[in-house]
Amino acid sequence: MSNESSRIRPLRDITEEYRSLFNKTIDSKDRDRIGFLLVFYNWIDDFMRGGFDENEKAFAIRSAFAIAKRLLESKLDGARLSKIGQIIEESKSIRGDMDALFIAEHLKLQFFEDCKLDSENPDWELIDKYLNHWINSLKEKEIGIKYYCRDENGEIIEDNERVLTTGPSFFRHCAAECVEWFFNMELKPIDYTPESLMELDRVVDAHWPRELFRDISINSDEPQSIVLLKLVLMTGSYLGEVLVRRLGGRWEKSEDLGWHIRIKETRINVFNIAEKAFRETSSFYETFKLLEKT
Repeated sequence: MSNESSRIRPLRDITEEYRSLFNKTIDSKDRDRIGFLLVFYNWIDDFMRGGFDENEKAFAIRSAFAIAKRLLESKLDGARLSKIGQIIEESKSIRGDMDALFIAEHLKLQFFEDCKLDSENPDWELIDKYLNHWINSLKEKEIGIKYYCRDENGEIIEDNERVLTTGPSFFRHCAAECVEWFFNMELKPIDYTPESLMELDRVVDAHWPRELFRDISINSDEPQSIVLLKLVLMTGSYLGEVLVRRLGGRWEKSEDLGWHIRIKETRINVFNIAEKAFRETSSFYETFKLLEKT
């Protein structure tokens, strides 16, 4: 999307959704939830007034809105929401608005993935462990990513060797997360059709500030790197699942490509395509059409 109207459109699109969430929260008269939303209100105002171009503003504002909406509509109580607001405020003061955005996104992913916040029985003890880690690390002004898990006795321990068990079932899970991410970011569902890949291209082109991440290593433990890796896993898995469902592809692993999709004799490195989308050019739909012709 290169013209000016397409760049500022995402800022207009979010207005009604944001106003609705704001009014709903104010009407609840829940002081903790109102205070949490005001953290995001001030944060979004910072992005609007900051030295960002329109694409950067669109990405930052919609991301902050998606985080606020997801957490406000979750099972988190007011006390925990207040702690998240504190973490965001401290992150902003130490690392600035954009880095705080990635820290908040990473914390949200920890809640919903590691702690199963959207399940019937969230792991509240693990949620509090993550909250306390972030609060304490920010007090020490040492921002570092930590993972926790439960051992065979059910005790929470630090997971120093966080290695995801990859395979088709994991990639299906990542693809499902992409569907949720897309809904939160654009408020419009995707459904594993070829046309949904066009929408995925459009969202990445409209909201992702590539110049900020073009030189970021995907293998570091910095918040930006971790979010980039997460997005590559989600969108690459989604592309892979569309190829499986629509073109008869299958997940396969090899020494030279790692996990990829095979369609007859053609091998497709879906994660390389996804990484390129966030660094250079988004071509999810183009990839599908090329493979459809072969």
